[in-house]
Amino acid sequence: IRMPTLLQIHCFSPLHKTHQVQNSENPSLAPTKPTVGVRILEFDRTIRKLNQQMNVSVELWDVSGDRAYEGGWPAAQHGAIGAIFVFNADQTGEDRDLEQWHKWFASPLGLKDSQLLIFAHRKTTEGKQPKVSVPKVMSKVQVVNTTLEENQPRIKDEFDRYLVHVATAASEQREREEQSVLN
Repeated sequence: IRMPTLLQIHCFSPLHKTHQVQNSENPSLAPTKPTVGVRILEFDRTIRKLNQQMNVSVELWDVSGDRAYEGGWPAAQHGAIGAIFVFNADQTGEDRDLEQWHKWFASPLGLKDSQLLIFAHRKTTEGKQPKVSVPKVMSKVQVVNTTLEENQPRIKDEFDRYLVHVATAASEQREREEQSVLN
């Protein structure tokens, strides 16, 4: 399966966790810089759907979420089949940004909750962590808590589960398009 574009939106991502999990044995040590404009990461991944392995090609567009680059967002949206939202769960009020991003990215594309993923990043796991607050419109979206100390294989597993949902949506969309041509 050749997967259409995945769209990644960042508000706060000092480690660019998804990129590091894919490309580093020790993500907490990999140097990163904030995204300026857009960064496109292409990679192939083998995922499991039921008892079947699937090879997928992924384009991950990191558009930073910085409103200074808002003019380029429509180009990033074109062809997107999923969205990943990364935000600072330690900072209050970030749920308002999530709701705005949902309005700007997910709603216009008609993305289902299964085609969305939220990475709620915290600086540390020390002490009791309050439950992550997400907007009501995103209450059924999978939330993955991440930290610098996080178990990386668990994050990879969650990301792979997300890719299964996106691959399924891409396949269903392709079938609908083929049917509309035939009818």
